[in-house]
Amino acid sequence: MFEELLWFILAVILVTLIVNRFATTKNLPPGPFPLPIIGNAYKVSDDSRHVDLTALEKQYGKVFRLYLGSQLVIVVSGGNAVKEVLVTKSAEFAGRPRVYTLDVYSQNGDGIAFADHSPKWRLHRKIVVSALKMYSTGRLKQESIINDEFDLLLKRVASRNGQPHDITKEIRLAVTNVICALVFGSRYELDDPEFTKVTEITEGIVKMIASGSVVDALPWLRFFFTFKSLENLKEKCKERDELVGRIYREHVEANRVENPQDLTDALLKAKKEAEDEDSSIKGFLTDQQLIMTMGEVFIAGNETTGSALCWALLYLIYNPEVQQKLHQELDEVIGPDRLPELGDKEKLPYLEATITETLRISSISPIPVHKTTVDATLQGYDIPKGTTVLVNLWSLHHDPAIWDEPDDFRPERFLDEDGNFVAPRPDRFLPFAAGRRYCLGEHLARLEFFLAFARLLHNFKFENPPGSDLPTLKPITGLVFMPQPFSVCALKRHAL
Repeated sequence: MFEELLWFILAVILVTLIVNRFATTKNLPPGPFPLPIIGNAYKVSDDSRHVDLTALEKQYGKVFRLYLGSQLVIVVSGGNAVKEVLVTKSAEFAGRPRVYTLDVYSQNGDGIAFADHSPKWRLHRKIVVSALKMYSTGRLKQESIINDEFDLLLKRVASRNGQPHDITKEIRLAVTNVICALVFGSRYELDDPEFTKVTEITEGIVKMIASGSVVDALPWLRFFFTFKSLENLKEKCKERDELVGRIYREHVEANRVENPQDLTDALLKAKKEAEDEDSSIKGFLTDQQLIMTMGEVFIAGNETTGSALCWALLYLIYNPEVQQKLHQELDEVIGPDRLPELGDKEKLPYLEATITETLRISSISPIPVHKTTVDATLQGYDIPKGTTVLVNLWSLHHDPAIWDEPDDFRPERFLDEDGNFVAPRPDRFLPFAAGRRYCLGEHLARLEFFLAFARLLHNFKFENPPGSDLPTLKPITGLVFMPQPFSVCALKRHAL
C-alpha cells in the first residue's frame, strides 16, 4: 500500500511539473511560481482567502494566476476585468469547476448554483427564473409573510427587557421560518422538532462546507484516506434530501400548479409550462434536480439574508452615530404609531444607504467561482477552456481606487448633497454578482432585508453589553461570510 502511494505521489509530481512547464509557454497572466504537488495552495488560507488573494493582487496585478495543486486558477479583482468576466463575456466564463465538497453538497451539480454550464443547466435556470418571476407577482403576500414573522421576532427581542442576548440566533431563526414559508408554504413553531431538524441540517452543512477539505485541492487523497468531515457532510446532505424530498412529493400530490401557493408550487408550474411548450424536454429535469433547487434556495436564502442582517446590526454597534441618524429618519417618516412597510422605502434614503453600505463592506459572497466554457481572452491574456476563475468581489468592494477609505462604514457615500439615495455604479458594486451566474434570489433577499432591518431599527436601539469588548468583525468563512455570534442589549424605543 505504501509503495503504491509513493509511486502515485511521484507520478503526480511529474505530471504537475509537466503541466506547469507547458503552462509557462502560454500567454497566461503573471503569478507566483508553483511548487510540486501543492502548487501555490500554501499562499491562500481557508479563513483569510479574500485577504490573501488581495495581497497577491498588489504584487501581480488585477488579473493573476495560481496553481491549487496542479489546477490552474485565474484570480480577477479589478472593475474592468470583473465586468469582462461577469457581464461582457458572461457566456465564456459561465461554467462551474468540479470541487469535491460542493459535488457532495449538490449531488454532483443537480441544482443551479454549482452545476456546470450546459443545455440542461440553461433549461433548469430558465425554469427557476420563470418560477421566481411568477412568485414575485405576489409581492403583497411575500411582504405579509416577512412582516408576520419579524413581528414575532420583535416580541421575542422585547421580552429580553434590554438584557444581553445573542441576537444572531434570534435573527437566523426568524429568517429560517420566512424561507420555510416562502419556499415550502408552511411555517414552524420554534419548538417544533422538524424545525429544529431543519435548523440543525442547515447549520451542519454550512459549517462543514465553510471548513473546506484538503481533497478540494488534492482530490486524489480521497482514494487513500477516509475523511470524517466528508462522511458527516454526506450524512447531513442525505438528511436534507429526505426532508426536502418529502415536502416536494407533498406538493406534487397537492397539484396546485394552477394556483401556486409558494415557490415550490411555482417551480412545478414553470416546469409544466416549459414541457407543454416544448414536448422534447419532458423529463429533461428530474425530481431530484428540483428537490436540490429547493434545498439550494432554502440554504442560500437563510445564509445571505440572515448574515446581512447580523452584519448590519454589528456595524451599528461599532458606529452608534449611524444608528442615531437612522432612528431620526424613521421617527420623522414613520413615527411611533405604526411599523415601516415596503411602500416607505423611497422615503428612507439613509436606511437604504445603510443597507447598501452593509452589502458593500461585508461582501457576503466574497469570491464567486467560475470556469471558462471555451478558450477565452481576459484583459489581453489567454485563458484556456476549463480554467477555474475566482472573482474577488471583496477586493472590488474594498478597492481604495474606487472607494474613499473603504474600510470605514459610511452610508453617506451613497447619498447626494441633498440627502437623496444614489445607487452605486453596477461595475463597482456587485453583492449579488451579475451576468448568467447572478444570484437568482436577489429580489427576495433585498425585500426581506429592508423590511426586517427597518422594523428592528424602528423598535429598538442596539448597544454593546456594558463592560464587554466590541464583537469581532472577523467573518466565519464558507459559502458566505457570516459574522461571529455576538450579544446585544436591545432597548425599546416604541411600544409593540
